[in-house]
Amino acid sequence: MKYKGYTGIIAHINLTSRTIQSLPLSEKVAEEYTGGVGIAAKITSEMVKPLMDPFDEDNPLIFMTGPLTGTVIPWSGRHCVATISPLTGIWGESYAGGTWARELKKAGLDGIVVTGKSDSLCFIKVIDQTITIEDAPFLKGKDTYATEKLLRDSCDEQVKVAAIGEAGERCVRFAAVMHDGPASRAAGRCGVGAVMGSKNLKAIAVKGTGSPQLFDREGLTQSIKEVMPKLVNNPEHRLQKANAVFSMFMDDRRHGVNNWRDGDLAPFKEAFLKDIEKHVREGKPYLCAGCRTGCVESHVRDGERQNVWESVAPLGSQCGISDMDAVQKAYSLCNRHGIDSITAGGVISFAMECFEEGIITEKDTDGIKLTFGNIPAQTAMLGKICRKEGFGAVLAEGTRKAAQMIGSGAEKYAIEVKGLEVPAHDPRAHNFLALAYATDNRGAIHTGAADPKIEGFDLLDMASVRFATEGTAETVARGQDYGGLLNSLVLCAFSHAGYAQFNSAIGFPGITSKQVTHWFNCTTGMETDFDSLLQSGERSFTLRRLINLKLGLTPDLDTLPQRLSAHKRKAGPAADHLPPIKEMMADYYRVRGWDTKGNVEETKLEELGLA
Repeated sequence: MKYKGYTGIIAHINLTSRTIQSLPLSEKVAEEYTGGVGIAAKITSEMVKPLMDPFDEDNPLIFMTGPLTGTVIPWSGRHCVATISPLTGIWGESYAGGTWARELKKAGLDGIVVTGKSDSLCFIKVIDQTITIEDAPFLKGKDTYATEKLLRDSCDEQVKVAAIGEAGERCVRFAAVMHDGPASRAAGRCGVGAVMGSKNLKAIAVKGTGSPQLFDREGLTQSIKEVMPKLVNNPEHRLQKANAVFSMFMDDRRHGVNNWRDGDLAPFKEAFLKDIEKHVREGKPYLCAGCRTGCVESHVRDGERQNVWESVAPLGSQCGISDMDAVQKAYSLCNRHGIDSITAGGVISFAMECFEEGIITEKDTDGIKLTFGNIPAQTAMLGKICRKEGFGAVLAEGTRKAAQMIGSGAEKYAIEVKGLEVPAHDPRAHNFLALAYATDNRGAIHTGAADPKIEGFDLLDMASVRFATEGTAETVARGQDYGGLLNSLVLCAFSHAGYAQFNSAIGFPGITSKQVTHWFNCTTGMETDFDSLLQSGERSFTLRRLINLKLGLTPDLDTLPQRLSAHKRKAGPAADHLPPIKEMMADYYRVRGWDTKGNVEETKLEELGLA
């Protein structure tokens, strides 16, 4: 590998045969797909079979870093976990921060591709490119916190651990891969932990002593110094930022209430802001490897990660709960046992509405009165989901499959896109978000599109065009391409201007397209331009679309559930607005170079080198 930043090695591990191959990363693949999700999609496209079952032994589970991972660049401490999703049946990708990605790079690997299935529970140990598959009977049934501790005790105190909990072992379809023990950095979405469990793989423990080579270390370091402000860790400043961000979310009524049915939960805002203040004053900011800004809600208190917005809304307001201590307990349970807190809140709120509508009764729910606001009921059902016990086994299938199993009109209350539960932002409040949810290759993902800050052009003011349709398709498509680029580099979403200015604890304005390009070139020595990098994001996005079509995706799934497209919220600034999803979708297909049925046109395939 002539380019710097990469190690040039991807480990391919077959758990059935217990074979390990360290294969070179080609320069051509690095040029065309950059890293992270791009390279993961390239590998998957060559291995996926038509209509492949996610629990097929041949379904690859891919852990991938990017060329910037482990460098001096801030926000470079994340990695991608990709596979065919057992929750949705189509492409799945998830991201985690913390320290694991940097350690993998230090160990001399760009990524790990896992196939096959071990005949007994095992873990993978990586120590400076020495890779072994170890039997792990002592880890069976252990939660993610205990797993990390046991592996640090048995392998090396310095290892970094990616692990599943009991939910992953039992193949709960929205099981997560957790990192950093109680600090709980989750690759949460799409059920990547369930695929890990289906392979009898409990954990990957990594330790390295190397460091990535840089093409122009001096130029890179100087550029970063010019861009980065000094880290401000003043609690009052952090509180000011947090209050501004989350007050905006709640004043917009962006959070779902009672399974997205209602527009307001009166005590919720006050309770959440008080909870954030407690975290800031009593906790410690948790920064991922290399981070120098910090996000306003990432805190560790009493050794455990505290509530974050993307979990508070699903586990809180969506379930009619405003008691933040209860939400924290639910969030901790999700992290400890390894399930996606967004889907967990979504599937339980779905079941609560089914219960209140009389579609299911206490006879179905193992005697649990599953009503909105019932905290003991939520706690009990979360435990049953993680163990796949009783009615919990039904909900462990995810909202879409659970609705099909329940029947009797339950599908009406299943709030999902392509099988993936809607996160903590209501698409009825912003047309941009509605279209992004409907068209993302995973389903409802709020971080899939990122507006790049290009020199000479102002960032789009999303608030002023929240109900616009003209130009929305172009904005979403460009944002998805840029999001694909960031997830290939791999850079945290909080690095770019659309998020950083609000979610950084220090008032950081975000990086520009010029800076992204310069840092990439200083790292790798490729001498590319931003348009070429952006096209690699489009190539990656389009390839994931092709994978989905191969897996049986049909255009009718490029939409929103009826509640979010036809049911008005009746509260907040967007009380009477419904996103014109069909109108925007036709425009989106045109902008993408797809036909009216959502298939990629041959000219677009040729343009991207995918023909």
